[in-house]
Amino acid sequence: MRKRKRWPLAALACLCLTGCDIANTRDASYLTSGDYTAALPFQENDTRVKHVSLISDMDVRMQMEEGLMDLSRQYFSPNDVAFRSHTFLDYDELDATDGSRGLLGTLRDGNPNGLNPNANEEFDTGNGVVQGGIILVDIYELDWYANDRLAGISLGLIVNDKINYNNQDYEITPEKMENYLNVTFSKLVTYMRERFNEVTVNVPIFVAAYELDSDPLTSSPGGYVYDGYFDGTNSTFHNLDQTQATVPSAKFTELDPEMAADFTEFKNALLNVLPDATYVTGEAKLNKGVTQKLSLTVTAHGKTLAEVMAITQEAKEKMNLFTDTECAYVVTVKNDDDVYALMRRAKDSTNVLITTAI
Repeated sequence: MRKRKRWPLAALACLCLTGCDIANTRDASYLTSGDYTAALPFQENDTRVKHVSLISDMDVRMQMEEGLMDLSRQYFSPNDVAFRSHTFLDYDELDATDGSRGLLGTLRDGNPNGLNPNANEEFDTGNGVVQGGIILVDIYELDWYANDRLAGISLGLIVNDKINYNNQDYEITPEKMENYLNVTFSKLVTYMRERFNEVTVNVPIFVAAYELDSDPLTSSPGGYVYDGYFDGTNSTFHNLDQTQATVPSAKFTELDPEMAADFTEFKNALLNVLPDATYVTGEAKLNKGVTQKLSLTVTAHGKTLAEVMAITQEAKEKMNLFTDTECAYVVTVKNDDDVYALMRRAKDSTNVLITTAI
């Protein structure tokens, strides 16, 4: 049996004295600082089965929900609310298999609430007219509660980027997707307010669309392309252009050359700190060519605890090489395959918080 590695208490004390902000991984205030917290006790819902059946890739499901939380911050502060999941839209509300009357079904006489186009009506993709296309794949729901009061709702719609018709793929242009989403967002919000007594017109609703990327040559599974905010009788809409890029890569350098240059400087600063080379890789989430979140993994090959502590401290100090304070940074420090530290620098901050794995 493989032994679990531990950091001696004395070593932890030494690391604390270096000036780093250290917190035990069991300290939830550090792990969730700036994040949303779940309203406990957590209530299980039956939509989990539906989500898995529609999108089998766990990474896509997590990225989609993480993105929905990130976008929701501008309207629902993590300091004010906690979340519940699918309080209203359960399995039966969504399911449209075998002729069910769910939201994910097609619009028809037997399903007036279906959010996909009527199978017998034409839909203009911008690259050709099709029939029977499925645009909406799934809906995620996060409910924001201030104590026991419903303070708002966020809805994430997963949509296809293409429709297959007569054995040919038709990519949906941004203009045609926007037209579809404008109608669908409004219809879904109206449905929520009319269907559920707790969802009054005074409960703000945020809706965002995550478009899957079906291109087999891209490294990005998709990104958010459009959102809308409904507050009372007012509504506002925004175009988004979210994408992912492997770090380092030519795509990342092309999309955000300034951030790529900062990354290169950070990577080079850590390369030869230890006798064995230390490598840095990661992933960037961008919107309209600007990095919103940079997630990096520092992989060292230290042979002693002192070496692991040294590379961790060096990585923390070199975080100041990233000059963009509009971006959120998450850095994982690994020694071979073992995680030793997690670092976070929040948006609008230069303070780096560290949690150590014990």
